[in-house]
Amino acid sequence: MRHDVCAVEELGEGELAHVRVGERDVVVVRSASGKLHAVAGRCLHQGALLSGGRVLNDVEGERPGTYRLAEGREVLKCPWHGYEYDVASGCALFDRRRRLRSYEVAEYDGRVVVEA
Repeated sequence: MRHDVCAVEELGEGELAHVRVGERDVVVVRSASGKLHAVAGRCLHQGALLSGGRVLNDVEGERPGTYRLAEGREVLKCPWHGYEYDVASGCALFDRRRRLRSYEVAEYDGRVVVEA
């Protein structure tokens, strides 16, 4: 079943949108490369709506104080406590064994839609 999110032109690079899929909240993200991703819309920590968060470039480093941008990786940052999730996989950066559920998302007839 398709769930309408917004018009394609309403979701720019690095932006996100919220949609309800049945009883569930889902957040849709358009990455800097233009690719669409959709994950569960509530933080695993305390349930904040992730659609109120931000999309940021991921950083990495071998030791404290030495950081660099991780090419091609973006994270969704929770608005309440800053917990971060990989937008492509839904994987929690604070515990790689935990992840947000992912959903199929696509552009269809000029609209962004989530398949569930």
